[in-house]
Amino acid sequence: MRSPNSAEKTTLSETEKKMLALLVKGASSKQIAESLGYKDGTARVYLSALYKHIGVPNKTSAVTWYLARQTAAADLGRNGVASKTPADTFGERAVATNLLACLGILEIFLGTHNKLAEASQRSDAANGGSAGSATLRVRRQSRLLWRAMLAGDFALGKQEFDRGQLSELFVDSPGDAVVHASLVILGGYTSSGKKALATLPQRKTATIGITRDERRALLAMVDAVEGKNDHAVGALHLLAAGAKPRPAFRHLLMAALFHLYKARGDVDRARLVAEAIWAEAESVRRQLHALGIRIYSPDNHLPEPPVISRAALGAYLEELPA
Repeated sequence: MRSPNSAEKTTLSETEKKMLALLVKGASSKQIAESLGYKDGTARVYLSALYKHIGVPNKTSAVTWYLARQTAAADLGRNGVASKTPADTFGERAVATNLLACLGILEIFLGTHNKLAEASQRSDAANGGSAGSATLRVRRQSRLLWRAMLAGDFALGKQEFDRGQLSELFVDSPGDAVVHASLVILGGYTSSGKKALATLPQRKTATIGITRDERRALLAMVDAVEGKNDHAVGALHLLAAGAKPRPAFRHLLMAALFHLYKARGDVDRARLVAEAIWAEAESVRRQLHALGIRIYSPDNHLPEPPVISRAALGAYLEELPA
């Protein structure tokens, strides 16, 4: 996907501008066809050409690209002078870029295998448990999916789904399989999203399957993406509010809401959701500190230079021309 800077420089035709504006409003290809006077098949061809032109894989990414372009344009006056204060809050920057870019190192405090969960696993291992190669493999896959979710890299989710990774992940870590399915659904890959849902049976025992709330969340995401359904979005809010005992599920729902609001062009709500996600990451970091676990604590001391002798360094500086 192209960067916001390249978005600002890309030249769009009037038709492309109209299509992007309609996509931001949540229009389907059929609605775009009706609005522009095309047949549905023709509109789909033009949309595919548009995605190729701006360097994105799908509708959701196109909306994100267009919003970044609009934000960059709004930050410049007629003579290239900033006409308003640049985004200076976490939420504003997240909407202008993405959650992963803004969270930075704090992303390790979110998701199924966040640092708090890892600390708990290490404690279990110290008490006789184990963290073998299978656990480490699942953890790596989990972090890959979570970074994709935060970055809005839905194409990666589709790519992994096409490789058959969802079924394998479901066996090892049903919670991460839900994240994977969410990536496919939020990316607008409708048929693959429904296949993903069919691949994830609801839990019948204490350990096998996804929970009822996880399944309801995925179904709500489908409705929110396909029909721009306000009830579906509200349901995700309701599920997130009741997911406090399961922070990773709450993190997923919040990320989903951010992407849904951003795709709709509802910048204010997307900004507020981003701020809440940042607070969640900070909360986990504080919990770890309270447990005496300081992760990546900053150190303002520079390392020793390659040449240890201060006399040799001083002599070198003296030899430099004035």
